[in-house]
Amino acid sequence: MTEAAPDPWPSGETSRALRRAIDSIDGERLTLGQLVDALGRSGQGLVLLLLALPAFIPVPALPTGLVFGTALTLVAMQMIGGREALTLPGFLRERALPRKAVVSTIERLERFMSKLDGVLRPRLLALTDRTATIVVAALIFILGLTLVLPIPFGNQGPAFAIVIFAFGLLERDGLAILVGVIFAFIGVAWNVALVIFGAALTEWLWAMLPG
Repeated sequence: MTEAAPDPWPSGETSRALRRAIDSIDGERLTLGQLVDALGRSGQGLVLLLLALPAFIPVPALPTGLVFGTALTLVAMQMIGGREALTLPGFLRERALPRKAVVSTIERLERFMSKLDGVLRPRLLALTDRTATIVVAALIFILGLTLVLPIPFGNQGPAFAIVIFAFGLLERDGLAILVGVIFAFIGVAWNVALVIFGAALTEWLWAMLPG
């Protein structure tokens, strides 16, 4: 028998929960540990979303790659182990994040979420139960490792897949989980291609840019 999944969040609750977490922490600079602690009780999907967004939507002054990729791999390992309260090691917990940049990221999230109203909904619930979550966590672990690697143009694909996984877990949307799996394989394949054919692909991408 599979475990019952938590109820999906009301529309707009994701971005509101992020704002409440930030408002609950004093000071102009936040730490990654403070945010994860504030969001931990809100669910794993929300923590994944927080950690993946800076890599998917680059924001000046916010570290990506190494810091957030490492954090995502650690969170994924805890999810595989069945932990409900997610934690980070000290060197990541103390990583400072400028409040202005974090708020800017959340404002982008709110605009993005408004476009998803009516798209995400509970369905294919077997893909959001405990067993399926372990498989998703294993994929997130691999995607987190690709984020850690300093590969030009390599972050967006894996980060986007994790964002989709996060929405799927939050809304109990098994179709979103399936879409996330597809983008996870695309993201990993893209990074493998960048490693093997990096120089040629980089020249081609630069040639495609306007200017």
